[in-house]
Amino acid sequence: MEPLTALTALLPVGIEAAKYAVQRWLAPETVKPGTFAELLQLRQLELEQFKLLQGGSEASYAWVAAVRQLQRPAFAAVVLGVWGYQAGFTPEVTETVANMASAVGFYLFGDRTLFHLKGPARVAG
Repeated sequence: MEPLTALTALLPVGIEAAKYAVQRWLAPETVKPGTFAELLQLRQLELEQFKLLQGGSEASYAWVAAVRQLQRPAFAAVVLGVWGYQAGFTPEVTETVANMASAVGFYLFGDRTLFHLKGPARVAG
């Protein structure tokens, strides 16, 4: 066996050892809630932070939220249409269109499939 092959086989072990060393000696302590009430309070703070990042609990105008929600299926249809055109009528699909089509495919099918595979009990924790 070549030394380079042996070293590449042991590379994942070295990476995990480095991660452990960083977490053990360099990483700051994480906040872990002690009681269920503290956990609920922490989740509520995370939810409020998420709402603030989304522009508050409500959109400034109802039509803004409606337009934003309608853009998703329109964008998905355009991307899949371009991908279908390139797959059917051109010699090859460009890398950018293939990446966008895979992202749209994950948005349409993969996200919900992943959620169902994890199960609702395991997603919360």
